[in-house]
Amino acid sequence: MKGDGNIKNVILRFIGVGINDTYQAYVIIHDKDNKMVYSGYTYNSEIELLVNENNIYKVEAFFCGEIIKTSFYINNSNIYVFKFKHAIYKRNNTVTFLLTDFYYKNLKIKKGEILLWQT
Repeated sequence: MKGDGNIKNVILRFIGVGINDTYQAYVIIHDKDNKMVYSGYTYNSEIELLVNENNIYKVEAFFCGEIIKTSFYINNSNIYVFKFKHAIYKRNNTVTFLLTDFYYKNLKIKKGEILLWQT
């Protein structure tokens, strides 16, 4: 690895993928010289990686037909977050989403109750 010589352990987190090893993103990471430094799947939406500080890396992530293509710079942060477009964010302990009828795709469900739990 080229860089300033300081190797750092970082976490790349991908918002919008599954849990554990189910529905995970496939990720490819290249350094500034276009040398592949990582290729594989996330686990629990994350990748732990050893990289050089003060370096730029290119990331390509693939999940359910969506692609993230971007670059990131390794600075003093240990966690770098990337978001797939379909991801839903949780705000103030509430989540809002559109629910439609199974048989009538354009029929919006306006009222009801859904019980969710974390496994």
